[in-house]
Parts: sequence; structure tokens; C-alpha cells
Amino acid sequence: MPIQYVATTNLTLLAQYYELRNRIYLRHYPHLPEDFGHEEATDHVSDIVVGYDGCVVAGGRITISHPMRPQPMPMEEAGFSLIEAVPQFELDTEPYAEFSRLAVDPSYAHGRRCSFALIEELVHTVTSQGVDLAFSICPEPMVRHNSANARWCGVGFHTFAEIDIPTPFRIRFTLCAYTGLMSSQATRLSA
Repeated sequence: MPIQYVATTNLTLLAQYYELRNRIYLRHYPHLPEDFGHEEATDHVSDIVVGYDGCVVAGGRITISHPMRPQPMPMEEAGFSLIEAVPQFELDTEPYAEFSRLAVDPSYAHGRRCSFALIEELVHTVTSQGVDLAFSICPEPMVRHNSANARWCGVGFHTFAEIDIPTPFRIRFTLCAYTGLMSSQATRLSA
């Protein structure tokens, strides 16, 4: 059976996702606190999408801000402001999201099919809530992967390497924007 991707509130699946992201983030960033990736306050105001194959093998978090219900994005934890950093997107008048805490079990990472499908489900989840724009931050090697994922999903992808974003990861992260999410979903549905 192929991996099933779904937005979930199931406590068992959420616990498996938190354990997976903790393991993956500490594997790549061993200097982080031992509990990094465990359940966070932001998880409670976000949607969680998981890939399930007998257990959770992939997952990501979606945080959405609406003009009438502004919500700080996870990347804004250290005083960074998306509204100030990218005024061209008029974020004070349009809903937007952040994809964060993405994690894929290494045994499912080969060929990136799992990450493609995870991004596709994240896009589907945000567009079902009327959101056409999503941001993420990632280290330079992942920018190429995210660009390929965006092309595979049929969405625009933009990077803002000139913008400095404070993170706990001790390496430079690049701000990325996925655009045209709703039109990509409409195209997929009509195909």
C-alpha cells in the first residue's frame, strides 16, 4: 500500500510525528536542545500533515495567518517580520502560510518521492483554506530540493537569499516562497 498523506489531529499520529521530527532535526543539528522538535505551542495553532505507512514516516506543519486573524509565523520567533521583509506580497491584506518542521524518515527519503508527496499534501491543505502563498526557510542544499518539489507541484518558487533570518540552527537559512498554490490545485483538479 502506498504512503497515505493526511492532515491529522489524531494524538497517536501527532506523537509519532513529533518523535520523528525530533530524531531528524537532532540528526542534522546535534547542537540543538535534546527536546527540539517535540510538541510545541505553535503546533496547537497549526495544521499537521503526516505521511503514514504503518506508522508516521513523514510530516510537516502549516501555520496560517489571515488579515483579520494575524498569526505569527514560526520563523518570526526571534523578532524577524515577514511583513517587513517582503512588502511586495502585501501580507497585511492577504492570507499566507508557513511550511515548517518538515521531516522524512531516512528510509523513505531515497528518490525524494516522499518529500514530493508531502509538499503536494501541504499545498492541498493550505489551498483548501483559501491560501495562495506559503513561505518556508531552509538551508542552501534544501533550496534546490524545494525548487524541484515546487516544479513537480506546479507552483511558483522564489528565494530571498539576501534576507537574514535568525534561527537556532547555526547555519544560514534561505527564505523561500511558494506562489500560485490555488491555481496549481485548480489545474490538477481539471486534469
